[in-house]
Amino acid sequence: MTDLTAKEQAAAEKEAAKEVAKESAKAAIALDTGTTSDAEPSANRWLGSDEIMLDAHILDLGVEAFEDAVAEKADRPIAEQKVYGLLALERNGQNRTPYVKAMMKRLDLTKDQLPGGGPDYTNDVTPTSKL
Repeated sequence: MTDLTAKEQAAAEKEAAKEVAKESAKAAIALDTGTTSDAEPSANRWLGSDEIMLDAHILDLGVEAFEDAVAEKADRPIAEQKVYGLLALERNGQNRTPYVKAMMKRLDLTKDQLPGGGPDYTNDVTPTSKL
């Protein structure tokens, strides 16, 4: 084993730190987008869906504004993982029909594929009478 000079040791540590930073950045991007660093979909399609509290305010928008915000053709579309997380949040909270349907449309989900929620697929709050 050869002894490294202080200068060589510092250069080796610098290169190692650069590699660690690159790998860390790749892992962070993969977590945010739900893909692996090789651009293959991860085994869990909804990886990162539980990190949605910064986007939870979108559920407070009106129905039309919400549908525009989660639409795939929006100016800045929300990642599918985040939409799935918002769907889980909505289903475990107010579970409003138009919001759930908008997210189901965006994610192309059926009723059987929804995350856990209340006793039924939505809480339809449409008035049944004029009272």
